[in-house]
Amino acid sequence: MEALDDVLRLFGGNFNPSMKLFLCEKPSQAKDIAPHVGARSQGNGCITGNGVTVTWAIGHLVEQAKPEHYNPELKYWNLAHLPVIPESWHMEVKDKTRSQYAVVSRLIREATEIVIATDADREGEVIARELMQLNGYKGSVSRLWLSAFDDVSVKKAVGKLLPGAKTLPMYYSGMGRSRADWLAGMNLTMALTKAFGTGGKDGTLHCGRVQTPVLALVVRRERAIANFVAKTHYQLGAGFRLTGVEVPMAWVPDQSVLDKDGHVANRAQADDAAKRVVGKTGSVSMVETTPEREKAPLPYSLGALQREASARFGMKLQAVLDAAQALYEKHKATTYPRTDCEYLPASMIHEAPATLEAVAKAIPELQGFAKTAMQSVAGDFSGRAFNDKRITAHHAIIPTQNPNVDVRAMSAAERAVYELICRRYLAQFLGDFTYQKTVIEVTCEGELFRVTGKTPLVAGWHALNSQQAGSETKTGNEKEDPAEAVNLPKVSRNDPALNTRCEVQVRKTTPPKRYTEGTLQAAMESIDKEIEDPRWKAVMKNKEKAGIGTDATRSAIIEGLFKRDYIVARKKELVPTEKGVTLIGLIEEVSPEIADPVLTAQWEDRLSQIEKGEIELAQFEQSLGEWLRQVIEGIKDQAGNRRMPTLQDPHSKEASVVECPSCKKPMRRIKGSKGFFWGCTGFKEGCKSTLPDVDGKPGEARKPAMAKSADDVPYPCPQCQKPLRRVNGPKGPFWGCTGYPECRHTQPDDNGKPGVRTDDVAGKAERGAASAARSSATRTAKTGDACPDCKTGLLINKTMKDSGKPFVGCNRFPACRFFAWPKK
Repeated sequence: MEALDDVLRLFGGNFNPSMKLFLCEKPSQAKDIAPHVGARSQGNGCITGNGVTVTWAIGHLVEQAKPEHYNPELKYWNLAHLPVIPESWHMEVKDKTRSQYAVVSRLIREATEIVIATDADREGEVIARELMQLNGYKGSVSRLWLSAFDDVSVKKAVGKLLPGAKTLPMYYSGMGRSRADWLAGMNLTMALTKAFGTGGKDGTLHCGRVQTPVLALVVRRERAIANFVAKTHYQLGAGFRLTGVEVPMAWVPDQSVLDKDGHVANRAQADDAAKRVVGKTGSVSMVETTPEREKAPLPYSLGALQREASARFGMKLQAVLDAAQALYEKHKATTYPRTDCEYLPASMIHEAPATLEAVAKAIPELQGFAKTAMQSVAGDFSGRAFNDKRITAHHAIIPTQNPNVDVRAMSAAERAVYELICRRYLAQFLGDFTYQKTVIEVTCEGELFRVTGKTPLVAGWHALNSQQAGSETKTGNEKEDPAEAVNLPKVSRNDPALNTRCEVQVRKTTPPKRYTEGTLQAAMESIDKEIEDPRWKAVMKNKEKAGIGTDATRSAIIEGLFKRDYIVARKKELVPTEKGVTLIGLIEEVSPEIADPVLTAQWEDRLSQIEKGEIELAQFEQSLGEWLRQVIEGIKDQAGNRRMPTLQDPHSKEASVVECPSCKKPMRRIKGSKGFFWGCTGFKEGCKSTLPDVDGKPGEARKPAMAKSADDVPYPCPQCQKPLRRVNGPKGPFWGCTGYPECRHTQPDDNGKPGVRTDDVAGKAERGAASAARSSATRTAKTGDACPDCKTGLLINKTMKDSGKPFVGCNRFPACRFFAWPKK
């Protein structure tokens, strides 16, 4: 740059050489893109060469100014000064990345052409264009639209730059989302806190445009469960002998004996039917056999991938997104992850052979499926996933053509997610799963019984699931009375059917299930299913994308509810804390529209309209501002009428009755580095008693797993035989020896019990490897099979790090610790 300054001085400052600037979102992107545009010389915050400069942001280098920038009086929150609705928005440079901002700012001012090379989504567009706008850039703009970071994809994208105007509406939509979040979050949090909060950091009532309606879904589901009254109803468990084979069948009661919910509520009617049928001979009244086929599920969108990984592996949504992002950026193994699309361009059929070869090379156990898929592509192939009309901003998540993917460099979570993506892609080429569906009905003493059998014919894509061959049989009411899988015998109409058993089964209706992270995300995505008002339900159902949040933001929204202590997870189920329940109760009283998912979904729809160029950003901001003024005025009118009690409030009853079990002084709820706990206020006087926090209330004191005699030791230390006890460490719970520090033996926690150490399985310790080998001396297994221990994982090849010896383990490790030697 010194040489450039000399040139400028030589020409009196009028010389303006052209400079093409690639503006990336993060350093790793710049490193991947630079070689493909001829930039190879490392500079200060940039890479240069060939007349091109590649620089990078570090996420958002600037952020929205705080409310006190627009009104200094709001340095100390005051309800009288709300709402704050900026006439002109101001951005501030983040302190942590100020040095890189200075580099990017200088380069933008020097550039004659800018290529936006940030993530190809709404947020990426904002990151680049807010910097360009802030620095007054008026030059030429192009867009690098990347769906993957492998070499083939980058070269292809660099050769086909998009005009900047094509993606400009995404910037306006992204700014609309950012400003809406700021307006709703800042104003409503300040207003609710000052009007009804208890003061102090823990008394802040955090409210968000999307976060609050999502919390309301969880709270209202919990209320429905609490208010649910189980109703008793009756079913008949029956069996009939058909051509010498006993077949379980489900009773199909006559409509006249069913209540409005479709249940038999009168025990006498069920008893009467059972008495008439038991031991009697009926006849086959209907036999129907039809060929059926089941098409392969579509490739994954981010939402679908998160739900699958959550259900199959118990992964948190954010962990799935993190893994998918690493596969995209770090490993160059999969395409862009933050997509809401489940389809692929028709042109990608021609790229399938290279992609299938890359998958076969990366995961050897899938080579057979990849070979079959390639044979399918070689023919006249046209799968339903390849549909140009269904493509949105990005296509579905699929493997890349990168031939150098190394699964050994992946974490366990990344490997599990990568396999899901590969298997779903392969499924598109393996053909339909075809089966024969057989329905048999028996009439006995005027009562009807039914059984349905499902016999596989061609495995097709189902072969990927490693399912056992054979017939699957279900009775007519799968939700309540699943029968064991049996082979249905061949029967004809009017064949005799001897009843072998018929007993009354007492059933009870069940409450709605609590949300898991996966089902809550699904509810956010299809919000019409969660709306009770029939008018709005119909309106939202007809929307193409009737959801709240986006595929890219939903996991972060749910994670935010955890961090603010509004929800907790009990195993996989999400339960609102008392703080969350009370907040939604307050909002429903003072301003119920804040927690209305319909309103939030309508806002999301309008943001989509901005992105499509159908409405202006100014229109959206104006309507949002008008709504906000009305809500704030309503809050002001009710301020002081009630106060939200929280467990942090020293005046609340809950806080006053919590006594320290050791010294009887009051205890208070404290947020520590590992989460909330309860500590004694007599800490300075030497009392160190603590209690765990359970949904915002003090739990029972933890008792170490110790025993008085050797015979009573539930989990002895394998080194010194002293008791092990469960300890909460910075990375989660583990088991340590009570003989510490003399004995430093530890073991991981496995659902409340001492688990097998990673060293023992991975071979980091020869003693552990030898122990595992001795305990599994005769156990062998085949890769690709379903895990026999956890029933959900898949067996994969692994290698002991010290000895290099191969073994077979589950891809759900460390959740599942299956170990076996490879089957020869």
